[in-house]
Amino acid sequence: MKKLFMIAVASLAFMQGAYAEDEDSRLFNHLSIGVNVGTTGIGADVAMPATKWLEIEAGFSIMPKIKYTTDVHLNLPQSTINTINGFINDYKTYNPSSTFQPINYNDVSTVPIQGKLNMVNGKVLINYLPFKKSNFHLTVGAYFGSSDVIEVYNKQDGQLSVVNKANGFIEQANAATLPIPGWTNQDLVGLKLGDYLLTPDANGNAKATLKTKAFKPYVGFGFGRAVPKNKRVGFKFDMGAMFWGTPEVIDHNGTDLAKQDWDGKDGGAFRIISKIKVYPVINFRICGRIF
Repeated sequence: MKKLFMIAVASLAFMQGAYAEDEDSRLFNHLSIGVNVGTTGIGADVAMPATKWLEIEAGFSIMPKIKYTTDVHLNLPQSTINTINGFINDYKTYNPSSTFQPINYNDVSTVPIQGKLNMVNGKVLINYLPFKKSNFHLTVGAYFGSSDVIEVYNKQDGQLSVVNKANGFIEQANAATLPIPGWTNQDLVGLKLGDYLLTPDANGNAKATLKTKAFKPYVGFGFGRAVPKNKRVGFKFDMGAMFWGTPEVIDHNGTDLAKQDWDGKDGGAFRIISKIKVYPVINFRICGRIF
């Protein structure tokens, strides 16, 4: 992707050179300041014409830390939990001092979690205007900054402590340290967050952060000028693609979670964005020419 980005920049530079002798191609002879809103958040930038045919934009964008609530479920169905509870009760009959307690499936059958968007990026973009009488433009450039995109966590402190108790029993039973006739190995209990399984920390809390590359090449097109040509105020529309690589999911321990075929339907925006390598960009910009 970086090679493609460099080729695109070089191509625009070559096109610019073809018009370098135009009498109107004066380097940085105007300046505009703009604000924008779109799928990258809200932002501000400055722009200057490099020539009559090229414009350079530089600025930043911040996604408001919008919070949303969604529900996630355990990776084990109720029937399996009932089976495990049966083994726990059987074990307690000949070991009354056992601290293992049956799992109340209703306590964790649906776990509300909170998600928070967290995108902050700088940007440098080059707009190429190929037609003299049109504001249509092609754009290449890059966004760069924070690699964090979304953070999710359980809303109630210690809510997942019951999951830890279940996993404590499962781990010992799987290791055959508990004499339980008929036991077959079971997966640890966790929350299905799309294709990822999230297990809680020792305090019964869980958190996961969706991360991408910090440097994100961009290509796109649109209508309008970054620096108004004949007016003081101008509008600009852009759409394109930000290439941020394969997202990673990092848990509360800093562990990169392995993607598995859980086919989890939970997680809302987290689940959807964790599957995409290219982020769609749509932006609207209003700007004013300073000089």
